Amino acid sequence: MQQHATNDEKKIYQFPQQKVLCDEKPFSRNLLHSLLKMVYAVSPPYTGYLKIEGDAPFLLFLFFFNGAPYAAGRYTANKPISFSIQEFGDQLAKSSEGSMTITLCETDPVLLKCMLLFLQEEPTVKSPVSLIDFEHIVRQISEAGTNAMIALCRDNKFNFFFFRDGKGALAHYADLTFKRPEGMTFDEELLLYAFQPGEDVQAFIFRDMVTTMAADSNLLSKDSLDVLFSVGYPKNRRSRNVEMPAFPVGNQKNRRKSDRGLAPLPAIAGLDVLVSALLQKPVPSSYIISVESGPLKRERFTVTLPCTIGRKGCDLILNNSLISRRHAELKLVENTLVIEDLLSTNGTRVNGETITRKQLIPNDLISIGPIDLRIIPL
Repeated sequence: MQQHATNDEKKIYQFPQQKVLCDEKPFSRNLLHSLLKMVYAVSPPYTGYLKIEGDAPFLLFLFFFNGAPYAAGRYTANKPISFSIQEFGDQLAKSSEGSMTITLCETDPVLLKCMLLFLQEEPTVKSPVSLIDFEHIVRQISEAGTNAMIALCRDNKFNFFFFRDGKGALAHYADLTFKRPEGMTFDEELLLYAFQPGEDVQAFIFRDMVTTMAADSNLLSKDSLDVLFSVGYPKNRRSRNVEMPAFPVGNQKNRRKSDRGLAPLPAIAGLDVLVSALLQKPVPSSYIISVESGPLKRERFTVTLPCTIGRKGCDLILNNSLISRRHAELKLVENTLVIEDLLSTNGTRVNGETITRKQLIPNDLISIGPIDLRIIPL
């Protein structure tokens, strides 16, 4: 009788997930075919990753951007490896169906970039946080005003913190046991996670933000992927001896230098576009407001911009004596989400700072009287 690993034995490596479309289902070629069909059919075009997990244990990743394959990777024995997509298919074709699970996750472009950085690039710093001046490194990123990514690993759970122009932009957690605190800035939350009691946290700090599309990504269609993942070579290829323009698995450093000049898919010129696709895309006119503290804690409200917030006669009413009748307004200014204080008695704060008007970025904490709010795009 075949023995299967328990969930605790299998879940050795964990990466952040966002919208999960298929969660650790037993692998089969039919299910893989169905998921690929979904990837190519959804609108707007799919961005995210397909994850194959084996009992060994190992993780295989296939990344998609705008509905097309972008890159592949493997993580095993605490080692990240960047794959060509043909190598991904070859590994998959040689693996036993009964020993694997399959997961499909839709992600934002920033999480996709963070995962690719982790699998493709050597970190500038790799060390337990207890052995480096981690606070100084975070200050350096802020003072330099450049993009950076910090991956923090605790109990084999990888959590990504992305900085844009030196400022904390987005955090993605695989460690769901960590309760994100209220009222902290991005940097404070990062340091709290890094120095929490218990098992030492490993830091991977990336200052080189260049990631690469797989050399063979623009040669593969849905039909050719189906065949590749079944037999290890693409449709209309009769032998594996006829090589695709890929690189050997063992020569990762040369690959990182060599394939950056290859022509990408017509829709994109490089992975930096993935980040700007999220951070510069048209701002939606509707948002979810999540209440983080006070009597309405854990409540969520859907609002349309512009949206006034106050005690009476407003779009969102928060009934508290410390909140003015018309306290603050959320609105779009030149396609940017802004909050403006409406001359309230007790003021409006963003991440603990009293403001009159401020542009908002993801994860900002808004305090109106004693009530804390976070804004989530639909």
